[in-house]
Amino acid sequence: MPKNAYVVGAGAGLILLVAGVYGLTSLSTISWGVPTFIVGMFLATMSSILLVTKLAHGQGPATGVLGQMKSFMGTGNQDLIGTGVPVRALITSMRDTGTTVNDQVVVAFGLQVQPAGGPPYTVSHRQILPRLLMGAVLPGKLVQVWSDPVDAQRLAIDWSALPVQQS
Repeated sequence: MPKNAYVVGAGAGLILLVAGVYGLTSLSTISWGVPTFIVGMFLATMSSILLVTKLAHGQGPATGVLGQMKSFMGTGNQDLIGTGVPVRALITSMRDTGTTVNDQVVVAFGLQVQPAGGPPYTVSHRQILPRLLMGAVLPGKLVQVWSDPVDAQRLAIDWSALPVQQS
């Protein structure tokens, strides 16, 4: 169901809720005030819960509020390691994002992905850089990358395979 339907449902629920409160204020209108209040409360609550759930989770692993936050923090694509398409990538640039997660630095990488049997392409990628690898990961090094077979721009660097110098 589209997000707009949840917004309309929440709005209608609030209108019924206000009408129900008005109906409860007088003994002559209490007969319709109670059911209107109950229906409005139910509709507003359920539509709001469904809307927040839809906004938080989105449609895929990197969508929605939570998915975008994971991508921003550099932790969103870890599901690709071992399940995606294994490729090599050349680190063309690195910069500190100023963000840390669990006292580890999130780095913005410029990568030139080199798929087997295809032309190289560039990707801007954010990911946590383990502290133990800080001196070993530099521009000009090749890293093991797992790419999403559906969206080639979505990838994860596999830190279990050490970076190597490009030959």
